[in-house]
Amino acid sequence: MSHAGTVPANVLMATLSLLPAGLLHDLRQITASGVAGRLGDWLLGAGRSVISIVLIIVISLVVLRLLRATVSRILSGVLSTSSEPTVVLEQRAETLARVVESTGRAMIFIIATMMILSNLGMNLAPLIASAGLAGIAIGLGAQSLVRDMLNGFFILFEDQYGVGDFITVGAESGFVETIDLRRTVLRSIGGTQIIIPNGEIRVLENQSKGWSRAVIDIQTAPMADDAQVVAVLTEVLKDIEHDPQIGQHILEPPMFLGVTAIAPTGVTFRILIKTVPLEQWGVERELRLRIREAFRLHDIPLPVATAVPTTDLT
Repeated sequence: MSHAGTVPANVLMATLSLLPAGLLHDLRQITASGVAGRLGDWLLGAGRSVISIVLIIVISLVVLRLLRATVSRILSGVLSTSSEPTVVLEQRAETLARVVESTGRAMIFIIATMMILSNLGMNLAPLIASAGLAGIAIGLGAQSLVRDMLNGFFILFEDQYGVGDFITVGAESGFVETIDLRRTVLRSIGGTQIIIPNGEIRVLENQSKGWSRAVIDIQTAPMADDAQVVAVLTEVLKDIEHDPQIGQHILEPPMFLGVTAIAPTGVTFRILIKTVPLEQWGVERELRLRIREAFRLHDIPLPVATAVPTTDLT
């Protein structure tokens, strides 16, 4: 049994003795130091990659912090030239800062990911090519979304309107409930919720920006005394301007424009009143009520609707 076990060893030694001395030395170097050298090189390369990845992550985090601080400071400086209250400016600056920061965060994340993959030895050329094709496809399919977000950004930055304003967009009118980069949500006077993509907003009317105006047209009968009508309306305007409740919503003395239209049914007088935003309707209702009572008191006749004669063709 012992003799049989030594045969393979003798054969191996005899085979190795037949090899050239140089080749035998190379084999010994590979078995002794070659593996250790390659392992050392691999560990050194892996250590460098780990250090590079850690540096990329740290630098990305630092850039994100700098981005947020810089964007907030720049937006606050730009918006500080406005005459709006400080609270409104802070809200606008915070909203725009979040938008810009989220965009910058996405770009930094993409760049850092590509650098990390490159450090890991991946070939980024096919990835970049496929990402380019995917970007083109997504861009073609999401043009409306990009348009909505761009228009929403400028709406927020220029403060065209805000939450609580009463605006008219095309045929839709209502109070602004929500506004973000993609859409604007209105609530009509009847309670209907209206959702409008920001990209669809081309022309809008903001009836509560800075101040509002009540426009009142009063029509009297053709036989009414115009001088008496002017005197009564002037007195009513004085009373409502100095009223302790209604007067606090009036920013300037009412403008009495006089006669603005003459028709067979009567004469039209127009009044303009500059009011606090969104208070024009309340002032208008109160003024119409007082004018009606004053006309009754002074027996000023109002137009009488006349029936249009019809012809029976049967």
